[in-house]
Amino acid sequence: MSDSAYTILIAEDDDSIRHALTDVLTASGYEVLALEEGLAAIRAVRERNFDLALLDVAMPGADGFQVLQVMSAERPGTPVIMLTARGEEEDRVQGLKLGADDYIVKPFSIRELLARIEAVLRRSPERPRQLREIRIPGASLDSANRLLTFEDGKETSLTAREFEFLTYMATHPNRVITRDELLRRVWDVDPRLTDTRSVEMTVMRLRDKLGTVAAAPLETLRSQGYRWNSSFVS
Repeated sequence: MSDSAYTILIAEDDDSIRHALTDVLTASGYEVLALEEGLAAIRAVRERNFDLALLDVAMPGADGFQVLQVMSAERPGTPVIMLTARGEEEDRVQGLKLGADDYIVKPFSIRELLARIEAVLRRSPERPRQLREIRIPGASLDSANRLLTFEDGKETSLTAREFEFLTYMATHPNRVITRDELLRRVWDVDPRLTDTRSVEMTVMRLRDKLGTVAAAPLETLRSQGYRWNSSFVS
């Protein structure tokens, strides 16, 4: 059984494989979002929350490599395992170059796949986050010192948690980030085993430090979570 309610995206056009994976992963304690073609997977990457993707290479609409490219741009750091019936070295190399974490060739052992999923998920919280430039209206951020400098010359420092939260939001723009996801990815705790208002208090302090203009991209969506709206910084 998985030790946390991770959600796994399956993008696989073979009905029998997709249904089998869904049944096995659900029985192993994972939540599953199963799709049968690439364009639907791309929409899910942009609109849904999940912790790991299993991507078939050969799919209608968009292949697994195209979905992987969108993930690299939209969800940097989210782990990916590629599934394929083709075992050519070129495919494996291409997937790894595009950012896949692992690669498994059909037909595969379910026990082996589960072991690989668990290994990738164990590694993912410790992997370095891909820091992009964090653009903030009316301010600049010195990431090395966690120092915000405003256009009027005023400066304010962020705590490590405030900086990690802001970084996570800004590097996952225009996507609803749930409180549970933040607790898992930023606070590194299981949301099922904690009762805390840490996220809410961090957001409140951060809004106060940023001020009205700089905090404009950080949206609170009632009963859903938070979103970094990039239209305020474009």
